[in-house]
Amino acid sequence: MHIATIKSPNWDKEMEKLKSKKVLWKGNSQCTYKFENPDKGGWWIKSFMKYIRSCEKYGKVATKRSFMKLIGKSHLDSGYMNTFFCAVKDASIVTAHKKWNGSFTECTYTRGTNWDIYLQGRLERYNYKKHG
Repeated sequence: MHIATIKSPNWDKEMEKLKSKKVLWKGNSQCTYKFENPDKGGWWIKSFMKYIRSCEKYGKVATKRSFMKLIGKSHLDSGYMNTFFCAVKDASIVTAHKKWNGSFTECTYTRGTNWDIYLQGRLERYNYKKHG
């Protein structure tokens, strides 16, 4: 692979190739979340990302517990939507941080390395049949 330098005539072309490349993520085989098209993203991912942006803006800590309370689902079992939270973490859209709060281990979330890549539509879930 040839990487162009800033002064080389192929710089713009090489940068466009890099920007358009898909980023693969591998998740649990039992999970069906893909996170491949932000325009067609479901309610959960859109709401969770909006919640994280709001927490950042107002200096709050983003937790699953407070998110579930915000959307009116706090009365449900603590394992509710665990596959979603695991998948969004596996895709690196968010980064999970676990910390003991004195009573239990609280999981907090921040933007992950693939946050912007997902919003650009360049995130793709690894598929053995397709990617080998």
